[in-house]
Amino acid sequence: MLSSLFARRPAASDPALFWTPPGTTVVQRYRNTLGPLEGAVALVYTSADDRSSSYAAACLGCTYRAARNDRRARLGEAEAADLANAHAAHCRAIHRGLPPIPDDDTAAQIVLSRLRNMRPYGPSPYAVHLTDFLEDRVDLQRDDDLIKQAMFEIARTDSAFLKTAPAYSGSTGTRFLLQPPPPRK
Repeated sequence: MLSSLFARRPAASDPALFWTPPGTTVVQRYRNTLGPLEGAVALVYTSADDRSSSYAAACLGCTYRAARNDRRARLGEAEAADLANAHAAHCRAIHRGLPPIPDDDTAAQIVLSRLRNMRPYGPSPYAVHLTDFLEDRVDLQRDDDLIKQAMFEIARTDSAFLKTAPAYSGSTGTRFLLQPPPPRK
């Protein structure tokens, strides 16, 4: 009787091992070696709507995010996998579970924060691309439509910061131009 009370049961499958943030396509997952239920999961992913070869790595246990290498070039799948694997091997974060989905206002603030970090210091504007938000996809948990909607709202309310322009000739749509800060007097 006592043996049935203390019998070991198989551990439930960790949902983080199979979780895919909305708006992304996860191609690889790495887990650190703290233990079956303790270690954090590092993801290698790309945008679900993006057909380029840009990838990112993110840890679900800590704040590690990477979408560019030390030369500021976008990551390919192999390079993102190397970064995720190296991070998973050294990360000692406790497993936090799946990140909560932010509300629309918080997601818009994440978009605005990324735009502020990308603001150019030279005299010419910077063309914003959806791949610039690849690093934030795990935190945003949204598709391209929310990012575009947030940028349209920012451009409408603060045109000195972000402007819209017609897409290049031959294509339809809108492009976003991040404006440099005004000159100091």
